[in-house]
Amino acid sequence: MKADFHTFITLLLLSGTWSIAAEVTIRNDTVWKDDRGKEIMCQGGSLCKFGDTFYFYGWADYPGDNRHDTVTCYSSKNLSDWKFERHVATYGENGFNIIPDRLHVLYNESTRKYVMITKHRLPYQDPVISDNPRKAGEIGFADCETPTGDFVLRSHERPKSPSGEWYAYGDLCAFKDTDGKAYVVNQAGGPQALYIVQLTPDYMHYAKFVCKIPGRLEAPYLIKMKDKYWIFASGIAGWSSTPTYYTTATSLAGPWSELKKVATEPASKQLLRNNLSVSVSWADGVVPFR
Repeated sequence: MKADFHTFITLLLLSGTWSIAAEVTIRNDTVWKDDRGKEIMCQGGSLCKFGDTFYFYGWADYPGDNRHDTVTCYSSKNLSDWKFERHVATYGENGFNIIPDRLHVLYNESTRKYVMITKHRLPYQDPVISDNPRKAGEIGFADCETPTGDFVLRSHERPKSPSGEWYAYGDLCAFKDTDGKAYVVNQAGGPQALYIVQLTPDYMHYAKFVCKIPGRLEAPYLIKMKDKYWIFASGIAGWSSTPTYYTTATSLAGPWSELKKVATEPASKQLLRNNLSVSVSWADGVVPFR
């Protein structure tokens, strides 16, 4: 995989939440390989840290047929050298009737479970699966007693807006705050906005909406740094490259700042295919839910 995930690693280290014992080189704009010499397969990957070990989870995407897909897990002590752990979810096993991407794993101290929160929607390019029509996206919840064991998909839910509307939920990230409460930032396809949803104490269901952040964005990621929340997200241009944008707030309910572009090196190539165009719109403030 291309190592443009380096941007988020840098930001997470700067947040002070994560640290490594010695300086290492993380090579950007190249293919990352694991301890077997094989390319790391982590589409829509999520980086987590449990104890002194980093875990990299993602969708091992085999183009053309998601019936062969899995969720892979790699581990590292220094963010540079990666060990292949195993496939922690496989299509057709443990309730996984799809293999989702944009997943994230949180540890719940009260239940002592590792909870995988996922984008529960079939890839559009793959063949139709008879018992899985392409319906609006949902949030999927799976759990496991260890970070590298077999995760079991327990449920998938599609939260309603306070007005009772259903939206197609897409790219997401999960976030655990310093008080132990967990949240999901979702890109909703219908209104083209980011939604922040609070989860139940066991992290296995959604509890309530927190706010709506207008903007044509996808691939969100949320961190907390010095009592300030930062959301990073990309513009929308299909599979083409787009710049990364960010917004900040002192409360998850907002108000959120105006979008700004993240400076990256190398810069986004913005390879636009089939007359696709990058479009990022922004409305002042956020819409809090009551």
